[in-house]
Order: sequence, then C-alpha cells, then structure tokens
Amino acid sequence: MEEKIYSVSEISREIKRVIDQFIPPLWVEGEISNYSASRAGHIYFSLKDDMSLINCVIWRNIAGSIPFHLTGGMRVIVRGEIITYAAQSQYQINVKEIRVAGMGSLFMAFEALKMKLSDEGLFDQERKKPIAPFPRRVGVVTSITGAAIRDMLQISERRNPSVEMVLFPAQVQGEKAADTIIKGIEAFNRLKNVDFIIIGRGGGSIEDLWAFNEEKLVRAIAASDLPVISAVGHEVDFTLSDFVADFRAPTPSAAVELTIPDRDAILNKIGTLGKSIVQYLDGNISKTKQYIANLKSRIMLNNPEDVIQQKYQRLDELDNRLSHATRQLIQQYRLRLSHFIDTIHALNPRAVLKRGYSIVYTIPYKNVVQSIKKTAPGEKIEIEVADGRFDATVDNIHK
Repeated sequence: MEEKIYSVSEISREIKRVIDQFIPPLWVEGEISNYSASRAGHIYFSLKDDMSLINCVIWRNIAGSIPFHLTGGMRVIVRGEIITYAAQSQYQINVKEIRVAGMGSLFMAFEALKMKLSDEGLFDQERKKPIAPFPRRVGVVTSITGAAIRDMLQISERRNPSVEMVLFPAQVQGEKAADTIIKGIEAFNRLKNVDFIIIGRGGGSIEDLWAFNEEKLVRAIAASDLPVISAVGHEVDFTLSDFVADFRAPTPSAAVELTIPDRDAILNKIGTLGKSIVQYLDGNISKTKQYIANLKSRIMLNNPEDVIQQKYQRLDELDNRLSHATRQLIQQYRLRLSHFIDTIHALNPRAVLKRGYSIVYTIPYKNVVQSIKKTAPGEKIEIEVADGRFDATVDNIHK
C-alpha cells in the first residue's frame, strides 16, 4: 500500500489540529527573556526555566490592559492557549492573562516607583556627590540594636580609630521606619557635623527591606546636601535607596570597609612619602653642592681679572687693526680720486685746445659747429683757442 506524502503546510496544519484538540488553555510560570514590543503594540517574549524555553505573544488588545510594566528577568505566571506559528513551524503561548509570580504586588509597586523616579532624573549619575576620601566624622542612620551597627563600629575601630562614628538611632523595619531614617538624614544635614551619611541595615525579606523603597525616603536622600551611602541588606539585595544614593555599598560592613581609610595604610603611605621626600631633598642638596663646586672650579679657571686683561689686550689689537685698515682704505680712495681727476682733465675739451685745436661757435646762438652743414658762406662765427676767442666770417666751404 502506497504511503501518503505530506507537504510542509499539511504537516503544520496536522500539528496545529493535534495541539488545539488535546492541549486546553493552561497556566505557565517562568522567567521573562527576549522581551520586545512592536510598534503596533504587540508584545513578544519567552518564558524560561532551568531546562526549557517557550515563546509567548500578547496581542495589543490584551497588552493594553496589563496593570504593570514587563521587564526581562521578571518572574510571571501566564494563562493562555498553545498555538502554532506555521510560517516557522513553532508553537507558542497566546497569552490571555498575566500575573507577577511570588511577591507580585510589591514587585509591581517597586517597578512602577522605580520607573517614575528614574524618569524624574533622581537616579542620574550627574547628581551623585563625591564621597570624602579622608573623613573625620561619619553619620550612621540605622538600628541601635541590630547586628549591622556592631559590625560597622568594629570595622571602623579596626581600620581607623581616629574616625568618629556618629549614630542616629532609627527604625529600619515597619511602618514608621522610613520616617525615622528621614529624620536622621535631616538632622545630619541641619547640623553639618559629619562628612557623609551611611543609611542601612542587615539582610531580610523584601517586606523587611521595604522601608528603603518608600518614595519619601528616596526623595529625602536626593534632597540631602551631604553625600549619602546606601548599605541595605546583602549584596544581591537592591532597593530604590541604592539607586538614588551617591554611593551604593553591598552591605553595611562593606560601606565602612569602602569609605573609612585604613590607618595603617595611611601611615605606611606617609612613611613612604616621607622617605621619598628625604631622598629627594638629599639628592637635590648633593646636586646643588656639586654645582657650586663646579662653579668654583670654573671661576678659578677663568679668573675675572685675567679675563678682563685679555679683553683689554684684544681690544688694543682690534684698535690697531682698525687704524691700519682705515689708513689703507683712505690711501686707496686717494689713489682712486687722483685717477678720476686725471681722467677728467684728459677728457676736458679745453685741455685739448692747448694742443693747437679750436672750437667754432655760431653767432649769436653759441652753438658748437660740428659739421660744415651747420654753417654757410658769409655767416659770422666765433672761434675759441687756448688763450681766448675771436670772430671770423665764413668765406668758402670745402667738403
């Protein structure tokens, strides 16, 4: 009997039929991952546990009615039906209802207030105030009977006994806890008698730590003129006070370890710096002594009196050379001048007249007659000879 050959689409439809027929709507708990929201308003994410992962979709008409903000890592319980996405042969949960798993109401309140305060800029890094690196007095707002304050005082005493820890007793759990912590912050800000404030307590449940999530306490920390360090619970615990504080310490003990400088380390550093300064000064003194010794040697080798005498002698030599050069130059110019005078005399037309030559001028314009073309028979002319002039008349012209 010939076996039926299915198309891909037929297989996808068969799987969908089986799932729709045999798997009714159900509740599923898991952790949100791969969260994304489309511009159309649909929400896509995956639910995962330690072993597996399943995709989920919340259509826009359901997504708009969710009373809290979904984020990656949130643990939720969803109710929906298993559907198939034939285009990629995947199955997913079509979510109809969603709840926060575990401490649902507290988690939703925490996330909602966190988003609100973050949007106001209370958690911005630019608002953080620097913590004094070498404090003299530190304000601590915590329970006077808790283990946290005992640990903090012991660590502070061990690290640096000269730093004074000023305690403001406060409730750190219960309805009035946030109010008493706020009073401590306000008291230290009013007195201005400490370098910074540490608020905190030891670990506990989310309900135990809830005072540090209250909005009024968060705003009091933000309004503090003095830097505030939040040290609440264990390292894995996070409160809204941690986000708004100027510095977050993982535990109350760590807050002291991180902010109170170790006295021995400071003394060692001072000793090291002192030795460095002494070595530096000794080196500079040795260099200065050597420099002075070199100057003395140079002065002895270059006696100022000898130098001045040599300069005088050199000046006399230059003066003699200048006088000699000046005389030679004057003699050269005299010879050149005499040569120019002889040349001028030789070229003087009247000097030629003494050798029997004459110069003929027209009358009355006194123009020199240089050619027979410049005169004519019968014209009066003037003839200059070496010792005078006389007039004449042109009788004939001969070429």
